[in-house]
Amino acid sequence: MAKNVLNKLTINLCDTDIRNKLYQHLIMLLKRQEGLSLRPLVVLCIGSDRYTGDALGPLIGTYLEEHTECSVYGTLDHPVHAGNFIETLNIINHRYHHPLIVAIDACLGKSHEIGNIEIWQGGLAAGIAVGNRLPTVGDISVIGVVNAQSQIGYLDLQSTPLSKVMKLTKAISESLVDAINTVVVEAMPACTQSAAK
Repeated sequence: MAKNVLNKLTINLCDTDIRNKLYQHLIMLLKRQEGLSLRPLVVLCIGSDRYTGDALGPLIGTYLEEHTECSVYGTLDHPVHAGNFIETLNIINHRYHHPLIVAIDACLGKSHEIGNIEIWQGGLAAGIAVGNRLPTVGDISVIGVVNAQSQIGYLDLQSTPLSKVMKLTKAISESLVDAINTVVVEAMPACTQSAAK
């Protein structure tokens, strides 16, 4: 996690109202972003399907690509990982003027934090759990705690149950799609809105 974390929500998969709480928090964070209606929305989903626990980002990216109109980087077909992270950031910064970036990543935590989803205003520092020091990225950050951390991060990601990753993926993906689609419609000029309905 990065410094300067604001308006953080932590919620567990056990919460019966998780989808609504995630949706409401995402809407609030998106609406707080300066110049929301003018900035291109880019979702950066970090991770790789080589390790079960690290597949959270690409799974979410693939779902978002299929269900939203925003620009998505990091899918199962085209993952964003330590090897191409800097290159992808450069592409985003050259392609979009002042993009609003939602960064998503899997996270290792303490055993009692497994299944937590954390969302905040501010960036995240990807790769720390497995010893990578990548630049902090994101105006809004979303992480899912997929497993407990030990001394060897890659093994923790490798031994993560797929069922946990899929439940986190579903909760985050559905809430994000609802929030993004709501905010995009609200940001449209009135004449475009009526045509879109």
